[in-house]
Amino acid sequence: MKKILSSHRKMILALAIILVFANMGITFAYWASSVFGDTEIITADVTVGDFEFCEPIYTAQEFYDFATSPTSLATDNYCLRNDIDFSGFTWDYLQAHTTNTFKGKFDGRDFTLSNITMETSVSGTAYLSIFSKMNGGTIKNVKIENYGMGFSVAYYNSSSLQAGIFAGRVSGVNNLVENITITNADVIGSSINGAGGLFGQIQANTELIIKNIKATNLTVLNSSKRAGGLISRANSGSGFIIIEDIDLQGYVATGSTASNTGGIYGTFRELSGSISRAVVDYISEGSIDLSDGTITYKSNKNVGGFVGNNNTNSLLTINNSFYTGELYNKISSVGTVLGRKKANITLNEVYYSNVLFVNGYIPSTSSNVINSTVVNASTMPSNSWWNGFYVEYALANSLWTQDGTGRPVLIR
Repeated sequence: MKKILSSHRKMILALAIILVFANMGITFAYWASSVFGDTEIITADVTVGDFEFCEPIYTAQEFYDFATSPTSLATDNYCLRNDIDFSGFTWDYLQAHTTNTFKGKFDGRDFTLSNITMETSVSGTAYLSIFSKMNGGTIKNVKIENYGMGFSVAYYNSSSLQAGIFAGRVSGVNNLVENITITNADVIGSSINGAGGLFGQIQANTELIIKNIKATNLTVLNSSKRAGGLISRANSGSGFIIIEDIDLQGYVATGSTASNTGGIYGTFRELSGSISRAVVDYISEGSIDLSDGTITYKSNKNVGGFVGNNNTNSLLTINNSFYTGELYNKISSVGTVLGRKKANITLNEVYYSNVLFVNGYIPSTSSNVINSTVVNASTMPSNSWWNGFYVEYALANSLWTQDGTGRPVLIR
């Protein structure tokens, strides 16, 4: 009886809130799909208890229509209500999508978008990504699993793709991306503005915060120069980019003779930024299957554990971070932090272990590169070393834990 009375009280509370907001001129969609729970009342776009309002998304078609909408507003607020499997759904990136810019908020509520295959035949530049472009948008609490490409090698070779999973280009202020899990994803570009795991190019004067990103088996390739595990190129201006709590494993490479390849950035160009608590494990070569063949690249030079190329007047700080992986080819332009130094980078407790360079485990001594502090040249750190390194992670963010070897692991 108490449960029945409690449910009645919650229903009355929900109806009262609905009436209040209706009198304020606020409209709500899909009320018929309201769900009542024991501890909270969830309607399609209001959660009584946290008062977060959102337009619900349930199906692949609904998400596609939302993501490719040409009329995004800063007041838009959308959320997932369940996992969505795109198997059998055609995600067709159209010519009209190149002008779309996402400006609102999207909360995945820790649900998963799986098996997205990007199809396109766009001529000219395409911002090949879920949202094309973003300006002042928020993307949070979502998992991406099995994200791939469905077009042909011939189309790729004739295209100009500025690519990232979420946006090919980002501009404006108040951009936020947080609490993202990426598993088995391919991102491929064919533009000088490049390809990045999250974003292609960050425009001048943009403000962007990226937090709590876990990527496993991520591959980012670009036929032209610039590829980054998270961002292809961050451009000059008064903007800033803050990146915190990154656990990334994958493959990043370009087909250019001056590749500018990095585990976080391909190029960081004349702006301010910081990277804190990043554990990066990437190899500077990779392959991506297209519909009728495979593209394979191995970066040629300007290859860094975190940044490929750091341009003049850039102000970048890296804190409490670690790199391991393989950095190939021209030894004079390969570094465990930076491959091409036009500006210095401030390092605070930044380390590397078990990094394969061109000639084995011997790093470059060139003044053109930046290497961090070596822990073990050809093996990973001991459990006791990891324990000491992990202290700052545990203090800063409860999402970090340690695996059996002691390595910090982000829980997402």
